[in-house]
Amino acid sequence: MKKLLDYAEDIRQNHPQIWKKGGNTQGNDSYDTLKEIVNRGHFEEKDRAFIQTWNAWKARHQNHTNIAGMVASLKWLAVPEVGLREMKKVITEEVKKEQ
Repeated sequence: MKKLLDYAEDIRQNHPQIWKKGGNTQGNDSYDTLKEIVNRGHFEEKDRAFIQTWNAWKARHQNHTNIAGMVASLKWLAVPEVGLREMKKVITEEVKKEQ
């Protein structure tokens, strides 16, 4: 998960316009929470409710294929059903458009 977090952080820091395509405040808040958990290296009891929300979000949004959906998945550190390679491909194409 650390590699996915590193990729997400790169997009967040270096491509803020693309990051914004991933939607709402909840996605950004979830990213911050997941970043803290990944950097900590383990879940704690205080994370229990969030983890339930995270798992439910991943289950509901596994079929994202457009840029907004892919970035939203990235914010939730969730790989859509089409896979990480396709997710990175869609995001990379958007990065190229930005240049």
